[in-house]
Amino acid sequence: MRLAVLFATFLVLAPSAFASDGVLEINPACAVHTGCFSGDTPGYPVTIDGSAGRSYRLTGDLIVPDEFTDGITVSANDVGIDLNNLSIVRAGCENTTTDCTPTSGFAAAVRRTSTSYSGLSVRNGSTVGMGYGVLLSLQAEVTNVRARWNRIDGISTGIGSTVSGNTVYQNGEDGIQTSSGSTVSGNTAYLNGEDGIDAGTGSTVSGNTAYRNGSDGIEASNGSTVQGNTAYLNGVDGISAGSGSTVSGNTVYWNSNDGIDCGAGCSIIENAAYQNGDEVDSAFDDGIDCDSGCLVRGNSMRSNEGRGLTLGFDSAYSDNVISANQTGTVAGSGSSNSRGGNFCAGTGTVSSFCP
Repeated sequence: MRLAVLFATFLVLAPSAFASDGVLEINPACAVHTGCFSGDTPGYPVTIDGSAGRSYRLTGDLIVPDEFTDGITVSANDVGIDLNNLSIVRAGCENTTTDCTPTSGFAAAVRRTSTSYSGLSVRNGSTVGMGYGVLLSLQAEVTNVRARWNRIDGISTGIGSTVSGNTVYQNGEDGIQTSSGSTVSGNTAYLNGEDGIDAGTGSTVSGNTAYRNGSDGIEASNGSTVQGNTAYLNGVDGISAGSGSTVSGNTVYWNSNDGIDCGAGCSIIENAAYQNGDEVDSAFDDGIDCDSGCLVRGNSMRSNEGRGLTLGFDSAYSDNVISANQTGTVAGSGSSNSRGGNFCAGTGTVSSFCP
């Protein structure tokens, strides 16, 4: 009788596999055959409802059957998932070196089941060939994730999130998309179909590299700080920032449209904008284009297809180097508001005069 009771107890407890540090294990065998812990049933998605614990770790790659089936779903607050340098990958994308983006499907490698769940984190691994790579909500944290060949966004998070140290490659829409008040730092975004990085209002976007994306390299909404990024060879602007933003210390070059395009009331300080504009469309694209009420100071704008600088009304500029731009130096309704210290040099018959 005692052996029977012990065996029955083992069967009840077996699905919850704890590592020595108390982290719950997720592996392909339990995902498919037994369920990995309390609250989870056999088959995908692996379901985390928080009843078994708050911390989880992959110990084997998860091969999800199709783009209509989530890999892991989370229905709780403050859950952490360590991918452990492993992958959540759609079947057919394992070990491939070529694009395997699906043509349909909205499933995610990791997904919150409601936008109300806060404090979820995903780190240290890859998501491949799904609808979304990682789809989380409020106060999320995504670090050191490699998201590629996902049909929609590589990484998408809600308000007040931190997205850092990730690589997002060849996703169908945005590489990284965050909501307002987020911090987006140290990421690399390339060959995504739309923006490399799209950050919400009042975000801080710093130290990222964005190149060869179909739309803007970096787009940040109103009141954001965009600092120390590199954006090149993007299909529209290198950096596009909303009104009231500060754009400083960035390097933008070889983008198809403007190097930096900013709304009203921006401060644009100590950036380098070089050879932007694709010479194909009818527009002449500028090194820096800013709306009304802007302060533009200490930038270098050289060899852009249009002007070095275009300013809206009630704007001012000082201490800039503006040289060898194809259609002029400074223009726009605020172009007469020089506050000194600017150097302008023309190309050919273009005037070298700083207004």
